[in-house]
Amino acid sequence: MDWALYLTFVLFVVSMSVTPGPNNLMMMSSSIVFGVKRTLPHWIGVNIGFNLMLVAAVFGLGELVQRFPWMLTVIKVAGSLWLAWMAWQFLRAALFPAPSGTSENRSEGSRPLHWYEAALFQWVNPKAILMTISAAGVYYGLADAIWSRAAIMAGTFAVLGPPCGMAWILAGGVLRRFMSDPRWARPMNAVIAGILLLTIGLILAG
Repeated sequence: MDWALYLTFVLFVVSMSVTPGPNNLMMMSSSIVFGVKRTLPHWIGVNIGFNLMLVAAVFGLGELVQRFPWMLTVIKVAGSLWLAWMAWQFLRAALFPAPSGTSENRSEGSRPLHWYEAALFQWVNPKAILMTISAAGVYYGLADAIWSRAAIMAGTFAVLGPPCGMAWILAGGVLRRFMSDPRWARPMNAVIAGILLLTIGLILAG
């Protein structure tokens, strides 16, 4: 194996996994509303779904998207609609707060994602799609055998990706304490909604 190439792959994995994107923002938002513990199935589902999609990319998903580029447009629109719905939930909480302004009231009638829902979301997550296609194409030289290449890539993401996502969940747990204070709840909801809308803009622009 080309260890210099693998080192650049490790840097790619960390930089892409820790930066803002639909997965990290959704997990942070879930942690804010439902708490760290109830967000863990979401975190597990993200890592399962992403690595399954990465293996699929190594085995030819990227070529399929290149052959039918309209598929990427559909994925971007579907993912953006999901994020827009999330942004509206936070914006609505900012504009029309519950009487007590507590996170418990905001979570009534809703629930965090199940692990399988988070896993399925990866297939309409534009950043995840681009990450897997980029990894499969750019780091083709990690191994000659396709199974070895898939194992190296998925194994590296499986080790380095979860801690990056967990950092966002823990950050959401910290923000949850502020959100229970009516003085902080409305501006924090507005900020999160703005971040989600900015992410949508970046997705559609890209």
